[in-house]
Amino acid sequence: MCNENSSQLGTILTAFAVGAIAGAGLALLYAPQSGKETRDLLAKRARDLKDKVGEKVDDAKEMLAEKKAMIAAAFEAGKQAINEKKAKDSNPA
Repeated sequence: MCNENSSQLGTILTAFAVGAIAGAGLALLYAPQSGKETRDLLAKRARDLKDKVGEKVDDAKEMLAEKKAMIAAAFEAGKQAINEKKAKDSNPA
């Protein structure tokens, strides 16, 4: 399940990046501003994109850390249950 979420996140980030690049290309073709203004605008949008991607990466890292913690807790609960069962079987009441 975690692998599926990671795959979906990768697909979303890729689509986002491709859309941003296509948008930047169209902005260059149809820009009514001067070259310097266009470069400044593209630089600002690139910074915004970098920030958004950074946020998404941070969100993905947080989600993966939460999933890792849940799996570790489930694993520990399973180990504890096995140990309790072994103890119960070795000391019948």
